[in-house]
Amino acid sequence: MASKPDNFVERVKTLRARLSLSQEDLAKALGVSFATVNRWENGKTTPSRLAQKQFEQFYLKQKRQGRLDG
Repeated sequence: MASKPDNFVERVKTLRARLSLSQEDLAKALGVSFATVNRWENGKTTPSRLAQKQFEQFYLKQKRQGRLDG
């Protein structure tokens, strides 16, 4: 599930909305700060490869647990 930065931003926003997570909740789940998630979503920083990998792992975990429908 590799993604470009713009696609990453949309995926983060979409996942948060689908799981009803705040930026702070997602930050805790990924092991990053609230400010980091906020900067990603506002296009102020590009996530590192590690951050993208952490997000992908979180996404896949949620999907395996049936919390996502697609």
